[in-house]
Amino acid sequence: MKTVTRVLGAGPAGLAAAIVLARAGHTVEVFERREDCGARFGGDLQGLESFSDGTSVLDELRQVGIDTDFLHKPFDRGFQFNGQRADLHEFGGPAFYLVRRGTMPDAIDQSLKRQALAAGVRIRFGATLPPADADILATGPRGQRPYAVCKGVVFRTDAPDVAVALLDDEAGYKGYSYLLVSDGQGCLCTSLWSDFGRVSHCLTEARRILLARWPMTVHDERSVGGLVHFSGRPRWRDGGALVVGEAAGLQDFLWAFGLRAALRSGVLAAQSLMQGHDYAVLAERTFRPLVRGGIVNRFLWEMGRVGRYAAPMAAFRWRGAGRLMREFYSYNRVQRLLFPLARGYVRAAHPHISL
Repeated sequence: MKTVTRVLGAGPAGLAAAIVLARAGHTVEVFERREDCGARFGGDLQGLESFSDGTSVLDELRQVGIDTDFLHKPFDRGFQFNGQRADLHEFGGPAFYLVRRGTMPDAIDQSLKRQALAAGVRIRFGATLPPADADILATGPRGQRPYAVCKGVVFRTDAPDVAVALLDDEAGYKGYSYLLVSDGQGCLCTSLWSDFGRVSHCLTEARRILLARWPMTVHDERSVGGLVHFSGRPRWRDGGALVVGEAAGLQDFLWAFGLRAALRSGVLAAQSLMQGHDYAVLAERTFRPLVRGGIVNRFLWEMGRVGRYAAPMAAFRWRGAGRLMREFYSYNRVQRLLFPLARGYVRAAHPHISL
């Protein structure tokens, strides 16, 4: 039996696993090729979702001993806008918490690093090791083609807090664009699910449309962006290593909310090692609804693009935002019936995605 548990990758999934293991008395080493946790981000504002199953993501983290001393601004309302109509939706509770990614002290990456170090985890920055020597792989996607591309800006502003999702293919092809403002910090991004060469054009359109409807000052602007990866057949093992987060292919295939799944998979891998359980069996059971439901949701979303996403917007008004979001992520009977059709569509429309 190994005396040291080795984690490859110091992102949220890898650090969550390291914290849980170290606080249970295990000796843990984390290998991170970059110079710091969150170094690939520039202060991006991302959503830590709490809408998928109606439970608090913060409570879930605290229950496994992960502190929530990072920036986590709750948003319980937001606009859905198609360039013509703006619907304000109330979720009846925090739909997501806005968190910062990067090397600044209040970023979730730095909070997890502090907790890991305090628990006795040794983090080796600027270092790596062969995957075959790792116990947990949390490297993010390796050699995979992205299914979505995001590009945007972060900035300072004196505008009030707001969350807006813009549904317009000229501003976010087959995806969406968004404007987030929290306590004087803003983020405006576009996300494309196809035709990635249009990303700069889409960002220009998103900025024009959103700032015309919600005008605000923009100071100290910095560019941000990234790639999003998904697999319809996540890999839970690589040799003897347990695979977590985006390295496994875990991601929300509808709107790319991936932080909660990353953290949950890291915790599940740690618990499996501690308790001698089969991680692959537990992970398949835990994440199968997210993966299969996401394929159905992506199919429905792309079918609903007609008329400036009139059908999705009408569905949100009819069902209510909180209720519909929970239904999206429940993998209910209707979604199970639609899954074969949705999988066939996704295979044809996104042939590089493993299904």
